[in-house]
Amino acid sequence: MSPARNIYNPIIVSPLKEHDSTPDDQIELRNSIKRRILFLMSTVKSFELASA
Repeated sequence: MSPARNIYNPIIVSPLKEHDSTPDDQIELRNSIKRRILFLMSTVKSFELASA
Protein backbone atom coordinates (compact mmCIF):
# COMPACT_ATOMS: atom_id res chain seq x y z
CA MET A 1 0.00 0.00 0.00
CA SER A 2 1.31 3.43 -0.87
CA PRO A 3 2.20 5.97 1.83
CA ALA A 4 -0.71 8.17 0.73
CA ARG A 5 -3.16 5.32 1.22
CA ASN A 6 -1.72 4.52 4.64
CA ILE A 7 -2.19 8.14 5.70
CA TYR A 8 -5.70 8.66 4.29
CA ASN A 9 -7.18 5.21 4.87
CA PRO A 10 -8.75 6.12 8.27
CA ILE A 11 -10.28 9.22 6.68
CA ILE A 12 -11.95 7.10 3.99
CA VAL A 13 -13.04 4.31 6.35
CA SER A 14 -15.19 6.66 8.42
CA PRO A 15 -17.53 7.71 5.56
CA LEU A 16 -17.64 4.10 4.33
CA LYS A 17 -18.95 3.00 7.72
CA GLU A 18 -21.39 5.92 7.74
CA HIS A 19 -22.65 4.89 4.30
CA ASP A 20 -23.07 1.27 5.39
CA SER A 21 -25.05 2.27 8.46
CA THR A 22 -27.37 4.67 6.61
CA PRO A 23 -30.77 3.14 5.80
CA ASP A 24 -31.45 2.34 2.14
CA ASP A 25 -34.45 4.66 2.01
CA GLN A 26 -32.29 7.76 2.65
CA ILE A 27 -31.11 7.98 -0.93
CA GLU A 28 -30.00 11.63 -0.90
CA LEU A 29 -27.85 11.16 2.19
CA ARG A 30 -26.30 7.97 0.81
CA ASN A 31 -25.50 9.71 -2.48
CA SER A 32 -23.91 12.61 -0.61
CA ILE A 33 -21.71 10.22 1.33
CA LYS A 34 -20.77 8.42 -1.89
CA ARG A 35 -19.66 11.72 -3.43
CA ARG A 36 -17.45 12.45 -0.39
CA ILE A 37 -15.90 8.98 -0.62
CA LEU A 38 -15.19 9.38 -4.34
CA PHE A 39 -13.64 12.80 -3.74
CA LEU A 40 -11.39 11.42 -1.00
CA MET A 41 -10.36 8.45 -3.13
CA SER A 42 -9.53 10.64 -6.12
CA THR A 43 -7.52 12.95 -3.86
CA VAL A 44 -5.47 10.00 -2.61
CA LYS A 45 -4.93 8.85 -6.20
CA SER A 46 -3.71 12.31 -7.23
CA PHE A 47 -1.22 12.28 -4.33
CA GLU A 48 0.02 8.88 -5.50
CA LEU A 49 0.47 10.09 -9.05
CA ALA A 50 2.23 13.27 -7.92
CA SER A 51 4.72 11.35 -5.81
CA ALA A 52 5.41 8.70 -8.47
